[in-house]
Amino acid sequence: MEPLQRLIQDAATGEIKADRACLLILGTDDETRRQLVSSVESTGHVCLVTDSIDEARSIIEAHDAIDAMLIDGTSSDRESLRLIREAQSLRPWVRSMVWSSKLDPSLTVEAIREGASDFLVLPGDMDRLDARLDQILDRVRAARDNEKRMNNLLDTCRQLTESRDEMSEQVDVLCNDLASAYRSMRDQMSDAVIVSEFKTLISQELDVEDMLRTALEYMLRRLGPTNAVVYLPEAEGRFGIGAYVNYDMTDRDPMPLYRALGDTLCQSLKNESGLVRYEDGEAWARANEIDADALKDAELIAFACKHHGETLAIMTFFRDSSFDDSTAGLLDSLRNELGSQLGRIVRIHRRGQAEWPREQAEDNDNSNGFEFPDDSSEWGDMAA
Repeated sequence: MEPLQRLIQDAATGEIKADRACLLILGTDDETRRQLVSSVESTGHVCLVTDSIDEARSIIEAHDAIDAMLIDGTSSDRESLRLIREAQSLRPWVRSMVWSSKLDPSLTVEAIREGASDFLVLPGDMDRLDARLDQILDRVRAARDNEKRMNNLLDTCRQLTESRDEMSEQVDVLCNDLASAYRSMRDQMSDAVIVSEFKTLISQELDVEDMLRTALEYMLRRLGPTNAVVYLPEAEGRFGIGAYVNYDMTDRDPMPLYRALGDTLCQSLKNESGLVRYEDGEAWARANEIDADALKDAELIAFACKHHGETLAIMTFFRDSSFDDSTAGLLDSLRNELGSQLGRIVRIHRRGQAEWPREQAEDNDNSNGFEFPDDSSEWGDMAA
């Protein structure tokens, strides 16, 4: 049975001693190798023997069970000494002993420089081999323990690094969530303040014209310079221009465009519950056969202001620069308050138009009752 196989089998059966080691013996002198193997194996250690440097290198690369090497340093080119540093770079715990048939100071110095732990003169030092080999193996065990502790420490560091990275990711997610929640709360508080301020301003106006003027002034302060048109219901299914702001069409009459916008938007938006946004106003105008040049490079936003499901106004904003992403939320909040105030004005207007009971004359055609003309327009002359 091969020595390495025997070592593996003994380890599998539990018969391996705690201090048993595996040694690689590299040398060309058969007699010296035989004596070394006999002496080493008599102490319970296992020997792997070869006379080839390439084979010795392959054994070291293939097996990490190698604890120490016994190397013949008398090769002509001393290439075997280079194997010492190669083995330690691959297996840091491996220690080496170099032997020679005579004491050679230059060989001894070179062997120590290459990393050898001891130098033997054989066969003269054969009787001291066991004691010196024990010293070497003690260093091997210490180096193996250090390597094992280092590997355990590296594993622990990797685990801690992974835990830290995972925790860092969780902290980043938590921070992002908190920041998002803060921004959302801040935006909500800001929207609540704006809506409250807007409601306070328009609630003071009970005239449609004054209320629309106040509402548009406030909205334009928030949106920036923009064209705006407000369409009010005049009759069933028909809307007229109630108010407008002309921002950048000072060189032309804007009314044809406003009427065309109203004819196109009002019928489609009176039953629409959300905001409508057209980022390419020119393409939208061309598709609806409206003057496309007037809406070139323009972005358009339109929506209906409702109260209890009834459309009381339709508003349109457009300009040649984009609206902010926050514009939709702002307008959505303000239009609800605008619809509520319009509904309040409508109720007051209708209450002021209440009819009194008539007193009918029994004997003549003259009536002493109050006569009120029919009002064909709910808004009358109040639309601005």
